[in-house]
Amino acid sequence: MSNYELKRIYLGGTGEMHLLTTGQSEYLYKPAVRKYTDISEPFRGIVQECGYEVQKIVDPESAVVCRYVDCDGLRGSVQERIKTLPNGRNYSYVQFYDEDLSTSEVNQFLREFISDHLLCNFDGHGANFVVDENGIIRGVDKEQSFRYLRDPESRKPSVDYSPNWVYGTQEPIYNMIFRRYAEGILDIDFSVIDRHMRRVEAVDNDTYREIFRSYCDACSKAFGTDSEDMLDEIVSRKVNMRSNVEEFYDNLTNMRKAKGK
Repeated sequence: MSNYELKRIYLGGTGEMHLLTTGQSEYLYKPAVRKYTDISEPFRGIVQECGYEVQKIVDPESAVVCRYVDCDGLRGSVQERIKTLPNGRNYSYVQFYDEDLSTSEVNQFLREFISDHLLCNFDGHGANFVVDENGIIRGVDKEQSFRYLRDPESRKPSVDYSPNWVYGTQEPIYNMIFRRYAEGILDIDFSVIDRHMRRVEAVDNDTYREIFRSYCDACSKAFGTDSEDMLDEIVSRKVNMRSNVEEFYDNLTNMRKAKGK
């Protein structure tokens, strides 16, 4: 990138972050380094761009633009700075205090669930969602995508899988939503999930695979993993998405019926 300004900012526990300004536009720049160090780890930035590519497939309107670029000789992810709705809901608080969600909010989280399921991202707690100035919920920070790819428990949706609990992080907000459905507290329109899955299914597997090649190559250099094996696993999540999600929904519905709801 060229003709830009960088200013260090602090956003909770996200690690090093900068406000990048170019012309009238603002972005958030996060160096692709190990947290609290200056050790370069390119996969951290590349996977953020992969997350954007998946969001674009699931729903272009709500996708959060993110690219892996070079800034001042250091590569990292540059994500659009979202203009938020004044007094928009803080979903970290919503999740913590178990507040009610509207039908529109539930439907938007179902959309985000498909993206995070494909990305094997279990960092989808309330703080990683913001409401933009048009009232659209936007999912941000996909750096943890595929961290738990090799964990068998990560392969199918669940109401309680939350591997980040050891770090004191809130569970994915989807867990709360699906439990509420099973308990008869809120309703889920499966056609919303189906609509987004159809968009994913419309992309052929070879094209989908190439989205993640540079990421898997970077992981291979960092950890000695086999790029092709990793790509196979990532594509497998797409191939098995419908059967796994439908099975999960059926299980939730049976749990709900068992409660007489």
